[in-house]
Amino acid sequence: MLGIDIVDIKDPSFKERNSRTLDLISNPDDVSIEHPHIFWILWSAKEAAFKCKREPLNFAPKKIPIKLSEADGNISFQSGDIKGEIKITDEYILAICGDLDNISFKTFEKSDDDWSEGIRFMVIEFFRDQGLDYHIGSDELNLPIIEPSKKEISISHHGRYGAVAFPINLL
Repeated sequence: MLGIDIVDIKDPSFKERNSRTLDLISNPDDVSIEHPHIFWILWSAKEAAFKCKREPLNFAPKKIPIKLSEADGNISFQSGDIKGEIKITDEYILAICGDLDNISFKTFEKSDDDWSEGIRFMVIEFFRDQGLDYHIGSDELNLPIIEPSKKEISISHHGRYGAVAFPINLL
C-alpha cells in the first residue's frame, strides 16, 4: 500500500491557516511539530495516509490521527501502522507513505488546464520515457492501478504540481 499528496504552496488560492482552521482537521491523537506550514503538512500527511488505506470512503481528515516528528531537518509521520515522510521545497509540500523502502515517486509541473486528465497523461509519459508501456486503470474500488501489472499507484495534484507514487519494481 502507498499514498501520496502534494500541495502547491505558491498557488494563488493557497492560504496560510490559523489554529482555528487547524482545529477543523485535527484529531485528538495528533502529535504536531512547530512549522509555519503546519496546517498543510498535517493535511498532506492525512490525505496520503487515507490514500494508502485504499478504502472507498470520503476523506475525513479529522478522523485520521497523525503523529509528526522532526529530526535533522527531516519530517516524518505515522498513522497507525502507516509510516511516511514529508518533503518540503520552495514550491510544494509532498507527503508520501507506505513501505518507503519499496516506493518511488515522481513530481510533475502542470502543462495542461485539465489537470485530472493531464496528470494521468504525464504519469503515462513518465513510464514511457522509462521504456514501459503502461496505462492507468482502476481496481474494483475505482482506485488507480497501473495496467497490465495491476499494481496500485497513488496520484495527487494541486495548483501547478502533480505527483505519483508507485512500487519501485514497476521500473
